[in-house]
Amino acid sequence: MKLNLIITRVFLILLALATLNIAVQAILDPQVIFDNVQVQLGNITARNSVRALYGGVNLAFGLFWIYAAFRQQKTGLILAGLYTGGFAVGRILSLVMDGMPGAFAMQWLITESVFALLAAGLLYWNAPKTNKASAAFSN
Repeated sequence: MKLNLIITRVFLILLALATLNIAVQAILDPQVIFDNVQVQLGNITARNSVRALYGGVNLAFGLFWIYAAFRQQKTGLILAGLYTGGFAVGRILSLVMDGMPGAFAMQWLITESVFALLAAGLLYWNAPKTNKASAAFSN
């Protein structure tokens, strides 16, 4: 097996495990997710929303990344780049609009940025050798 495919597979599995970790925590106890940012979930609707977004959506993405690691690497990398890149962009916008966040948010900004760049780099590395720039984003 080619080195780039092995590295891509490992990357997608690591992202899946990290995402599934968050999903399981959010499903079992939504408050745990928000304890990191000192926010109290004061009603059932808040807990329901955390279970849906942080639990359900992350569960679906995590399971997809495990599948993608073995069957749909390109699609998995595109989703990984959009997912982690979207979080990073949101955090950067918040930094500009609201000021410097706490250490927890900065840690995640770095983590999400690194994962987004790795996804883009792996997508490029796995693209066919001819005209890599356009091939990375073609069907």
